[in-house]
Amino acid sequence: MKKMTWIAFALAAASACAGVSQSGKQAQEKVSGHWMGAIDRDGWQRPLALDIANQDGTYAGSWMSLESQPGIMIDRVDVNGDAVRFQLKTLSFDGHVSGRTIAGSVTDTASGTASGQFTLTRVDPYVAVVP
Repeated sequence: MKKMTWIAFALAAASACAGVSQSGKQAQEKVSGHWMGAIDRDGWQRPLALDIANQDGTYAGSWMSLESQPGIMIDRVDVNGDAVRFQLKTLSFDGHVSGRTIAGSVTDTASGTASGQFTLTRVDPYVAVVP
């Protein structure tokens, strides 16, 4: 009986560890990837693209206004659960992931005032299917 109790305990512990590992991976995958959408700053709407990568728990990324400027590296990316914050030299984006969407507010970092909103949709990479 003691042996069965010990085996049951060991299996339960292993299952719990696997669940923690899987949920951590899901959180990473929730934010990492290619995103496209728009920024609306006081009625000035522009399309944008965002790429976020996770390397061993450290996030980094690049941002590109699809109309007016080449891609630039994001100064900082912070992820806490479904909350995502990324910062450029002049703008800060605070949003939340919901399914395949990140949406939130834009703040002018120089003045600290709200200056708009953004919405991004995850774009999955194209996977070729060969018959």
